[in-house]
Amino acid sequence: IPHRYILHVHSPTMRSAAPPPPPPLSPYGTLHGTLFQYSTFPSLVAFESSCPSSISSTDDAAAAATVNLPKNKCILLGGLSDGLLPVPYTKQLENACHERGWSLVQPVISSSYLGFGNGDLTRDTDEISALMRYLRHHRSAENFAFVGHSTGCQNSIHFLKNGDPDMVARTKSVALQAPVSDREHAMMEPNYKENIRIARQMKDTGDGDEMMPRSAFWAPITASRFLSLQDVGGDDDFFSSDLSDEDMTKRLGHIGKWGAENSAFLLAAFSG
Repeated sequence: IPHRYILHVHSPTMRSAAPPPPPPLSPYGTLHGTLFQYSTFPSLVAFESSCPSSISSTDDAAAAATVNLPKNKCILLGGLSDGLLPVPYTKQLENACHERGWSLVQPVISSSYLGFGNGDLTRDTDEISALMRYLRHHRSAENFAFVGHSTGCQNSIHFLKNGDPDMVARTKSVALQAPVSDREHAMMEPNYKENIRIARQMKDTGDGDEMMPRSAFWAPITASRFLSLQDVGGDDDFFSSDLSDEDMTKRLGHIGKWGAENSAFLLAAFSG
């Protein structure tokens, strides 16, 4: 009778591997509120986390959308590649708003996440104005505040000069958290001058809306937006330390007028 041999094959896939660790609980907080669409083309949404006391028990969805909603709205604007829950202090900001009877609104605009690479501040301001008009007509809004983080600070400054005049007048306070110069940071990179040369050449030849080489930036970006963020005097160049007094007056002089005309205030919080 021939011997029978049994071959035992040990495969890594057959071993009982330890399960992966669970993901951390939402690091920037867990918020409760209402998600709504404030623009249909492009399709844009925002999330409003209202005070617990403003939540209505009515079964009528239309009535529930407006009953007891706070009249004061704080709009949180994140930086490049941000969207909902843009900063570590989002939950703390929500709590602070609720303590004062405000609601916190987090919009998704076309420039959110990686959309900033093919946009500009003008598009952002138009969409922020559209959000505020929606909040005014459908979410009981009367007054607004902005908290801008990083590039959200540029959005805030640009809006106060170019936004819907009625919405600008209803904006009573602006906080700029980490208003930094994208351009001065970029100037420390070894390929800065070459990238600026390429972007300028593309724009001069009518290709400003075309994408920069992959090596130029960490996200897809057009030559025009690249120059806005990184060229001297670009549209986003509000906070560079080498701007002249004349440049600063041109770029930021409207802030004092806005404050005086609307009894409004601006806070600049320098941080990382």
